[in-house]
Amino acid sequence: MSRLSDIFSKINSKFFYLYIFIGLFAITVIILRINLNVGILFAGLPIAFLAIYYFFKYPYWLMMVLFVANYIIMGLGRYILKLQGGIVIDSLLLMIIITLFLRTVFFNGNYWQKANNALTYLSLIWMIYCIAEVMNPYTTIERWMTAVRGIGFYLFLFVLLTTALLNRYKDLKRILILWGILTILAVLKAMSQKFMGFDSAETFWLYVGKGYVTHIIYSGVRYFSFFTDAANFGCSMGLSMVVFSISALYIKDKHLRIYFIIVALLAGYGMLISGTRAALAVPFVGYTAFIILSKRIKMLIGGAVLILSVFIFFNSTDIGGSNANIRRMRTAFDTQDASLNVRFRNQQKMREFMPHNPFGIGIGKAKNAEDGDHMYGIATDSSLIYIWVETGIVGLVMYIFIFLFVLIRGTYDIFFRIKNIELKGILSALVAGLAGMLVTGYGNEVLQQFPTGPILYILMAFIMMGRYFDKEIENQNTNGAN
Repeated sequence: MSRLSDIFSKINSKFFYLYIFIGLFAITVIILRINLNVGILFAGLPIAFLAIYYFFKYPYWLMMVLFVANYIIMGLGRYILKLQGGIVIDSLLLMIIITLFLRTVFFNGNYWQKANNALTYLSLIWMIYCIAEVMNPYTTIERWMTAVRGIGFYLFLFVLLTTALLNRYKDLKRILILWGILTILAVLKAMSQKFMGFDSAETFWLYVGKGYVTHIIYSGVRYFSFFTDAANFGCSMGLSMVVFSISALYIKDKHLRIYFIIVALLAGYGMLISGTRAALAVPFVGYTAFIILSKRIKMLIGGAVLILSVFIFFNSTDIGGSNANIRRMRTAFDTQDASLNVRFRNQQKMREFMPHNPFGIGIGKAKNAEDGDHMYGIATDSSLIYIWVETGIVGLVMYIFIFLFVLIRGTYDIFFRIKNIELKGILSALVAGLAGMLVTGYGNEVLQQFPTGPILYILMAFIMMGRYFDKEIENQNTNGAN
């Protein structure tokens, strides 16, 4: 029997080399007889089939690919002009959904147990509401189709797929490690913009794409890394700073603790050089939320003093005024700031017609207003205002309620349900970061953009799975003790 296996092994080995020879011969003929591009495409087919097979067998890693693609796709769009970031993300989402469906039907895959939670149903209701917005008479089907994915579909899909594929405690840790790597890369890219200058693609985006209007201003240059803009970059760095700095206080692994601290420090620097004033809300609100969640008197007193000191530094002193980044951040506390007042005037104009449109002016309309429309010449400049205008007060209440529900549920679990100290600390970091981002969503339009929006939806799903993680850790400790 062993000899027979050896014979088959030798035959397969010979066929393998024969396949390689035939493949190389075919590629050579195609390149010589047709053209190079077709030859490269033909050569890539085996790799493509192998990747499809691997990801079908291990959809978990396809989710990781989605996480990375979400983070860098908009930056790649500056270098590959025909690349449609939304289409790439949609394609990956569709691949994951089809893979899970096929594995569930034909291989009895059990992926949906932890998807049975209130957040999944709330986000599903939100998606259905956004689908119904297609009937809003103010918008068109084309505009609705362009915008509905980012507003309505992604919240539900990222929550659903996170609970399906990233539903173990070690998955949460892996996402934090991967997110930290991407954060470091983002800050390094921004630092290269600051100290080495913009490359040709970024220069094209700035001066041909008119990005200079909001990024090269009187107070200095606002760096944007490979994000859509400096506001998105700054707020995302604020989120990373809050999550990783708090997680570092609780993570047991010393190497991870040092790593998280490095990520948090770099993220704080990235937030500073972005010149995004609204990003300050993320650490201010986030750390305040964490101080409350800690339930420690020393932490409450020390944190309150620290936050008050930082507030006084920005609001009541001129210290560091020679630094352009600090000077710009300080204007966030200036109630007479010109751009802030422009936003208030725009919102006042919206209040004239929004009471008559409880379901909004239609998804996709605010960014494509024409002469004579309600929003013509008025910028939303805020995620929450954007939701309000396009989906109405009904949609805004639903959207904010989902965030508040997760925050309240997470806070309750941290106070009363979660026993593991490390998990409790990481969940506190996620809740704090989410709270900060919800508030900053009023100051900047970042909650629906890549990569910030999908990252928030993934974090929301992790918060909802906190009880499962705690039970998982308890079972592992019990089995380990036995």
